[in-house]
Amino acid sequence: MTVPSTTPAPDAPQEFDYLVVGGGSAGAVVAARLSEDPSVTVGLIEAGPHDQGIDEVLTLSRWMELLESAYDWDYPLEEQENGNSFMRMARAKVLGGCSSHNSCIAFWAPAEDIDEWEEKFGAEGWNAETAFRLYQKLETNDDEGAHHGHDGPVHLMQIPDNDPCGVAVLE
Repeated sequence: MTVPSTTPAPDAPQEFDYLVVGGGSAGAVVAARLSEDPSVTVGLIEAGPHDQGIDEVLTLSRWMELLESAYDWDYPLEEQENGNSFMRMARAKVLGGCSSHNSCIAFWAPAEDIDEWEEKFGAEGWNAETAFRLYQKLETNDDEGAHHGHDGPVHLMQIPDNDPCGVAVLE
């Protein structure tokens, strides 16, 4: 597998007001939000190349080709008390990160889990009510329910029940 290289444009600035390390979903959103202020400069650094044209990254059914490749961070899993300690999961080393190859599978964490952050671990202000408002602010979801956000920067879509890829995964 040949990894495309990317280099900055010769006239790219060398100093920035903010430097965001990691061009996955979170890093890209942070960089985009910071750059909304025209008075600041923002640099985004990603260890891997742009994902454009890399079929083994962009085609969900080819995710296993990423394992132990130049596009995979190959992080080990923490040992699990109840099994699955040796499960492999590709972590994409490309601009866009894992969202480039996992169809940006998104879900809202269970309210009881988030409430536990505040109740048990002292993360004041990090509870389901607060988190759910932030989820709604972040997402644009084609589900018409009031539960979801409809004008955020992260665009989500519902996959039909009969989608061939989804059916294959469930089988």
